[in-house]
Amino acid sequence: MKGSVSKNNAFLRKFLNKIFLSSVGGNQRPPLLAPNKVFPESKILESHFIEIHEEITFLINKRELTRYKDIDPVRAAEVSENWKLYYALFMWEENDRARTDCPTLLRLIKDMPNVINATIAVLEPGVTLAAHEGPYAGILRYHIGIEVPEKKPPYIRVMNEYYTWEVGKSIVLDDCYEHEVYNEADNKRVILMIDFMRPMNAPLHFINLCCLKLKKKWGGVMINKANND
Repeated sequence: MKGSVSKNNAFLRKFLNKIFLSSVGGNQRPPLLAPNKVFPESKILESHFIEIHEEITFLINKRELTRYKDIDPVRAAEVSENWKLYYALFMWEENDRARTDCPTLLRLIKDMPNVINATIAVLEPGVTLAAHEGPYAGILRYHIGIEVPEKKPPYIRVMNEYYTWEVGKSIVLDDCYEHEVYNEADNKRVILMIDFMRPMNAPLHFINLCCLKLKKKWGGVMINKANND
């Protein structure tokens, strides 16, 4: 499949982004949000954090994850070629490997219809994500720390707000704002990222759902690339 899931249909995406963001406060909306207010399912994930942490730690220790440039080279050229990712779920499509690699995580998110993507993200020492904006305003992104260096812990800037990850601590970010990430530590940073549908009124939620479902064809493509299949 040609192109990039993050870059295709630019005109339609720009039009929808304007409508979606206007409905939730425009530029007055907060860059960082409390998970329990916008993503109540986060309580379920956090109640199973020990199991999820064990699964992800085992996975990243036994397998080298794929660099972003080998998954989505178009988008990677803008963000980071060396960001490493594993998709347990992408566009509602299950990664068959996740049934063995992270069965608890997969079982939980399968019962969360608003969850679109579940990604394990590794940032090696010295790797940064350049300042960029998320391509589509129909989602918000939940982060929870899995492995975070204690010395010089990695951090993210979202507009003019900063957040430093901690193991077991979570945050939701509106990635349609400009954001960038730094890992100046001597060890890698590992987080679980969950993309979920942005809370909006019923008509816009329906439009958002329809648009996202049209991208479902990318699920298997991106999973296979991340799996090196």
